[in-house]
Amino acid sequence: MKRILVAASAAGWLFAPGLAHAEPGLAAEVYGPSVHEGEGEFALRTGVLDGGDADGEWQTKIEFGYAFTDFWRPSIVGEWEHESGDTEFSAVAIENVFDFTGTREWPVHFGAYVEYEVNTQDGPDGLELKLLMQRERAPLNLTLNLIGEREVGGGSSDTWEFGYAGEAAYAFNEDFALGIQGFGDAGADDDFGDFSDQGHYWGPFAQFELAHVGEGEVELQLGYLVGSGQSEADDQFRFKVEYEFGDED
Repeated sequence: MKRILVAASAAGWLFAPGLAHAEPGLAAEVYGPSVHEGEGEFALRTGVLDGGDADGEWQTKIEFGYAFTDFWRPSIVGEWEHESGDTEFSAVAIENVFDFTGTREWPVHFGAYVEYEVNTQDGPDGLELKLLMQRERAPLNLTLNLIGEREVGGGSSDTWEFGYAGEAAYAFNEDFALGIQGFGDAGADDDFGDFSDQGHYWGPFAQFELAHVGEGEVELQLGYLVGSGQSEADDQFRFKVEYEFGDED
């Protein structure tokens, strides 16, 4: 089942500040490695934290991407965050998904993700790298992202921080899927792998195809994730709407 989400609410442009160290999940995405030339997407993603020290904080991202080749899809992303009662436009980012096309017929399909984020508030910019892995055997789709990120530019730290994002989805038909989704931290250079001392969020999500618009489709995804470990909130609610258009396999 293809993922297709449309940035629906103009109000989304008003959401956001800059959390210095945002909790896992929120407006983040679990990225698959597949790229199809000529295919584009416009998406709105929002995550809201509930309970705990971070109660009421949220993050929203609006993204537009287009695949210029069958192995490269760049995107531009605007990010807003809300923390301590303040909402601010926090960052602009350039994302790139690279499809390792030679692995498409392997049991696990691989790809890579590279993002450079320009911080619009005080502080350094950011670099994020991901190894993308997916096993898609209908109706089951398993996706895992291994993440490394660090600050870059003036005043930046030389520390790498690590994390993960993953999901398992079962498509009942082309229009509806249910699954489990999770995001979490895995430590930094000096404490990598100490999962018990990091924040994690896991829970169910549902994905629906809403409509066909022109030559594209609109999809909605809703999720509820429960915090564990050293998470700063009890749980989080996730919302994503996307419009995908153009050529498609």
